Amino acid sequence: MPHETEEREAGKVNGIKHTLWDEWSSFEPGRASKNEAAGILAGIPSEERNGTVFFTTPRLFAVRRLMRLWEECGWNAKDEYSLRIVRTQQRGKVTFAADRAAVENTRSVTASTAKRTRNWGWIRGLFGGCGSLYIPKTGYYLMMRVPEGRGAAERIQAVMRSCAFDLGIRKRGECREIMLRDQQQIVTFLSRIGLVTTALELEETAIFRSMRNHANKLVNCDAANIKKSIEAARDQMELIRKLEDRGIADSLPEPLLDLVKARKRNPSITLKELGQTLSRPISKSTVEYRWRKLELMLSKHCKGDDADVLRKG
Repeated sequence: MPHETEEREAGKVNGIKHTLWDEWSSFEPGRASKNEAAGILAGIPSEERNGTVFFTTPRLFAVRRLMRLWEECGWNAKDEYSLRIVRTQQRGKVTFAADRAAVENTRSVTASTAKRTRNWGWIRGLFGGCGSLYIPKTGYYLMMRVPEGRGAAERIQAVMRSCAFDLGIRKRGECREIMLRDQQQIVTFLSRIGLVTTALELEETAIFRSMRNHANKLVNCDAANIKKSIEAARDQMELIRKLEDRGIADSLPEPLLDLVKARKRNPSITLKELGQTLSRPISKSTVEYRWRKLELMLSKHCKGDDADVLRKG
């Protein structure tokens, strides 16, 4: 059963990752085409050579999305604004290029309101260019590795903080890693950039995990209680044997003798259940008290030498 549960959860996690990028790639551009294109460019490292800007990324799906947005903007109709793939045979990465004027024009679409506007189209593009969602065995992580140097990192920080997101930030090489670790905040972020289906699947996974963890806690608690009850019953049976070996059992007061007989009839039940089997039912605490009296009687019979006396309980 635990193995089946782990396989089911692994299937859910893989499903979320596929849903995430399928939904991102197929999102209808609408009026946010330029904003989203600017976000994708902001999330991919670039370098300029002889008036041409080169971008290199392992995300072919992001390049395809960018080309679609480029078409939506009508920029490929102009030769000087064309976006073109330069190389694809480079260890799983693809390099594409555009003239500097085209890139600057695209970036300028949202630059004037960079730190004052929550431009979710631009943020959606940025996430597609450098964002990732991680779902390890415990916890949730959404991260964007934003290239330094063009203000995109500062901008996304300002927007996210204005929305009260609790960010984790660290510098790694030439990028700034911006992280969300709270599952509810990750769901909110995905919803705001239009990835509602992914957000719903993530919430479903979180519910599944919560139910699984609760069930595991109950099972572990029950197992611990059962083990404790078995150990207590075993110790009590051993105590009865010692009382009988020394001839004490037959001379016990009636309440204690009834308890001894009840335990011999029911060698594995809990103390609470044992108390309810008596002709006059007693509570668990009373059962414990009477076992302590039996231990004390055995100890006195051994003339103060309790080396043979079992632990209480």
